[in-house]
Amino acid sequence: MDENRLVARLILVFAMLIAIAALSRAPAAGAAEAPGGVTILVEGEGWGSADREEIETLLRAVADELISRRGGVLDQPILVTHAPGSPVTLYERGGAGEYQIRLSARNRSWAQYAYQFGHELCHIMSNFAGAAGVAGRKRNQWFEEAVCEAAGLYALRSMATRWQTDAPYSGWKDYAAALRGYADRLVAEPHRRLPGGVSPGRWLHAKLDVLARDPYRRDDNEVVANLLLPLFERAPEHWAALRYLNLHPADATVDLSRYLRHWRSNAPREHRQFIDEVTSELGLGGLPDLRDVQPSTAIAAADDPPRPAGVQAGSAGPLPQ
Repeated sequence: MDENRLVARLILVFAMLIAIAALSRAPAAGAAEAPGGVTILVEGEGWGSADREEIETLLRAVADELISRRGGVLDQPILVTHAPGSPVTLYERGGAGEYQIRLSARNRSWAQYAYQFGHELCHIMSNFAGAAGVAGRKRNQWFEEAVCEAAGLYALRSMATRWQTDAPYSGWKDYAAALRGYADRLVAEPHRRLPGGVSPGRWLHAKLDVLARDPYRRDDNEVVANLLLPLFERAPEHWAALRYLNLHPADATVDLSRYLRHWRSNAPREHRQFIDEVTSELGLGGLPDLRDVQPSTAIAAADDPPRPAGVQAGSAGPLPQ
């Protein structure tokens, strides 16, 4: 073999080694990116008969309804693992800075996956780790919980409509009715309705103190979610308004009216009428801009503040049977 051929072969071998090394550094098979730039990694065991690729496809479909088609991306991937109990979004980031969500859905229960992930994704969209209050409590955390409950329901209904003609796999079109039925069954639960003859404002006024102390009162949060869901269904582009929630340094402690004013002041003009509709639906009346409020993104740009051990964002809660 002449010297030129030997050199050519050595170059070819060297190039192959570089390619193999590059592949070894590529994202794991569990990494999937939604069209809007949301990278989802499904890892770990406990998923039962569901294939990870199928789970990722389902979760991408949820992200597509809440984020990708409404604008905006996340700054880090979302790492999704299985754990029994209530689904949860952890305040703590992963080793590479990724968001961490734990779901309890198993096997091929796609409606449960969509409901749970829609709720937890909403926490990430809402700057959930900002402005923690005393002992990790936030006075208005219940509002975020209610919005995220609405997000889980919205994802189910929106996907049900889309999958009738545009399912991720052709065989999944048959699941559209199951997604719709699951959402409608939740929305119709008696405890999610206001008592007869009681206005939203009157009901909320009576609940605010207990909600401020305990933001995870699911029955109460689900009443509010039912009030908010029609607003988002009429104007789904305003899911993007959640990017401007929880940005003010005082959001952990102020009263609800001021909390919503902060949201309105931080949001671009195209979302402000929608935020006014939210406040009106809750019986709070109009919220004109506060002259002493300046839009603030300092918290969103800063590192997450430390949290007491065990503190977590809200969850999609026990699964309906």
